[in-house]
Amino acid sequence: STASVAFATDTPVDAPVLGGFDTTDSKTNVEYGEDYKAIIDDLAGFSAAELGQLVDDGVISVSAIVTEGSSKLASRPSISEVNISTADDVVVTGYEWVNTNTVTIGGKVICQNGAAVNGIPVDADGNVTSNAANIEKILYEGDAGYDDALDDCITNGYVQEVERTTDAVASKALQLKFKVAHTYGTGSTEVKMKFRITVRKDDVAAGLEKGDTYTSDEVTFKAEYHELASYSEDMELTLTEVDENNVKLKAENLYSEIGAENFVIYFDDTAAFSAKLSSAQKDVNLYYSVDEIEAVTDAYPDVDFEFISFYGAPSFLNSGSMTFNAIGAKNTTVYTFDGETLTPLDTTFDSTYGTVTAKGIKKLTTFVVADQVLEVEEEEEEPAEEVTETPEVDESNPNTGAC
Repeated sequence: STASVAFATDTPVDAPVLGGFDTTDSKTNVEYGEDYKAIIDDLAGFSAAELGQLVDDGVISVSAIVTEGSSKLASRPSISEVNISTADDVVVTGYEWVNTNTVTIGGKVICQNGAAVNGIPVDADGNVTSNAANIEKILYEGDAGYDDALDDCITNGYVQEVERTTDAVASKALQLKFKVAHTYGTGSTEVKMKFRITVRKDDVAAGLEKGDTYTSDEVTFKAEYHELASYSEDMELTLTEVDENNVKLKAENLYSEIGAENFVIYFDDTAAFSAKLSSAQKDVNLYYSVDEIEAVTDAYPDVDFEFISFYGAPSFLNSGSMTFNAIGAKNTTVYTFDGETLTPLDTTFDSTYGTVTAKGIKKLTTFVVADQVLEVEEEEEEPAEEVTETPEVDESNPNTGAC
């Protein structure tokens, strides 16, 4: 016999609104190596609270389908229920910075992720900027243009509302969560996905019929490393800036500042790289870590170490020098480490500054600084096998052969 098959209806819907970001016409910026979290504020005409209630009641399920860049993710996208507070009358008593560079002027922090918004930096045209080189002035509450600047920050996701009223109504919502893996390169990474609602059971009031699906337009997320805070002959890249992914050195911008001169980059208080800048130098990613390498410390438990590892292995056209703390005074030794082998570098000790310097460095890799020369166990050579020669026998006259 034959049977008719009824196919469910797949209805296209607009791209969702995620946590205040409408991704229909633009790319939502995310950070490398950090969990991106956003509430789905609107999908298929359902609000955040309506979506959460429908999922909680088992009427629908919502999933994220990666359409491009799945190999670039450190974690697969997930959509889970979370509690939110909603109310018709919500009072906002403050604002805080999010998704912004750290800006410090005269020792005072103006912008920093998680910090309260006390002033907004703008350029000469009155546009909001977090680039210290473009800041013309700081607008404070009550200044002309402050309210417009604040609205601009909120619209672009640089500022979020905080300290809502506590008498709001608790409800469920759906939260998207995923992470883009570090590339430690200089380019950007795009991940695209669609959102799908699958109806699990009929809900007449919501206009939902079991078996139907709703699939959204494609949404694009973009991750990229941010530039260094400033360019000059003497620069510093702190671990705080590394955490914020402010690690990309744009060679063209540095060259416009200093030309073909020597420059030095200090990596917190751990090391410094110095070289003569080439006009043909390419951009480099200076993401680094000073974390302990257990494979080394476990092998030498009685030795003091300092480590610095450059994950992008940035390469410079001109050879330069790497300077490290002389943690063992004149006995300090420096090695490169490829994950298996420690290779010693020739260094010069400076007793005045308490440093050691290795020259002829083009590629920044993993450097291991020890307070003494590391002993390397050499494999014992096995003794050669003793060979006993058998005397020849004159077969033509066996009676005279040797025994």
